[in-house]
Amino acid sequence: MVSIKEKELSEFLKVVYQTYGYDFIHYNHSSLKRRIEVHCIKLNIDDFDEYCKLVLNNKNNFDEMFDYFSINVTEFFREPEQLKLFREKVVPYLNSFSHIKIWCAGCSSGESPYSLSMLLDEAGILDKCQIYATDFNNRVLAHAKDGLFEINDFEQSSRNYKKSGGTKEFHNYFIKQGKYKKVKKYLKEHILFFNHNLATDGVMNEFQLIVCKNVVIYFDDKLKQRVVNLFNDSLVCNGFLILGKNEYLPKGFDDNFKLYIPKSKVYHKQCR
Repeated sequence: MVSIKEKELSEFLKVVYQTYGYDFIHYNHSSLKRRIEVHCIKLNIDDFDEYCKLVLNNKNNFDEMFDYFSINVTEFFREPEQLKLFREKVVPYLNSFSHIKIWCAGCSSGESPYSLSMLLDEAGILDKCQIYATDFNNRVLAHAKDGLFEINDFEQSSRNYKKSGGTKEFHNYFIKQGKYKKVKKYLKEHILFFNHNLATDGVMNEFQLIVCKNVVIYFDDKLKQRVVNLFNDSLVCNGFLILGKNEYLPKGFDDNFKLYIPKSKVYHKQCR
């Protein structure tokens, strides 16, 4: 197993940023070390200095590392109990807006924004919604834009959908194409996919809702502060922020956000 000292990793991440323009310096270092270890096994090396040279001198090796670093574990209607509460408690409030802008940050391969599109369709408000789905990994964004998903992944998704309060048949939101299912066009029409890096990019619009689940858990405290500040600046007064069930707001934001639904990680931005 490769040995990685904290100082060595910090220096490596600084050079990665200088060389490739991607800032992983304030990602959780324990998580990064684990992912580098897995990558080293694939490359069949056990020396961190050798690993650094391979990544910094070969773009293909960097691209592989980049995929290991950009966490792409997701599914349709993930954390369905939270989404059920969202349907019941938040959607009626959102409906009071004449136009609803939603930011799905760290959207990965697209399951989260497509789930939102389906949910809002069932609520009868999709036509006045625009979903901005962003990620910093262009490869997974291309997959998300295609809207193609393997059929064998659908059993868990269908169960999640029903648990979230879904009222239709989940598979009816897709068209079968060989061993894949493609999201129906009218759902895709309300989603814009594009690149945005939470670690380095700024405010891009004003939103009534921001969904960022299971992303900030991989950041250190400094980057969490930056990202939640970004969300605060991007939300309208009384807008909503949804985090993953194992995530929390960093210190200093108690006056900015209040839990809208107890134990749900659905927050309400406070007006000042």
